[in-house]
Amino acid sequence: MIRLVYERGEFGPSQTVLVSTALFWFAFSLPFNGLFLLLTRTFFSLQRPWVPTAISAANLAITALGALALYGPFGVGGIVAATAIATAVSVTAQCAVLRGALGGLELRRLASSSLRIGIASAALAGVAYGVWALLDDALGRSTGAQIVEMAAALSAGLAIYVAVLAAFRVPELEQIRRLIRRRSA
Repeated sequence: MIRLVYERGEFGPSQTVLVSTALFWFAFSLPFNGLFLLLTRTFFSLQRPWVPTAISAANLAITALGALALYGPFGVGGIVAATAIATAVSVTAQCAVLRGALGGLELRRLASSSLRIGIASAALAGVAYGVWALLDDALGRSTGAQIVEMAAALSAGLAIYVAVLAAFRVPELEQIRRLIRRRSA
């Protein structure tokens, strides 16, 4: 995808590898980033904005130390991994504080949904990569071929993702379906 979109002119294969490495490691932080934003808003709604502010300061320190430690052995991936680690630590701290303040959190339900969505995401990644690899070998690297490869890989990945979510009866999928039905009616 990066090669298709960016590899023009000065942006070459070495930059593609660098960007794809960073994005690979960044993907691990996405669930934590989403939770971090949600939990931060929860603190603001409770009129306790200083808590996420303090946790964010610690996040910066952990990110800096982690980046220093991981850049040498892992390059740019180490910097992004440090961000993922720091955000995971921040989410853990926010959950601990909120659990005490609210008398508990529905973490089992969140973990159950997260596990099922994670499995569906892994299926999406596996199918999309498999379809892309087959087509990339068969069609080559022309711009038109890359567009066909990406479209087919993303379509197959999306189909398997939705199928796995449906098989696991993930409640959020039904919410999305209802929203789409309402908008198209």
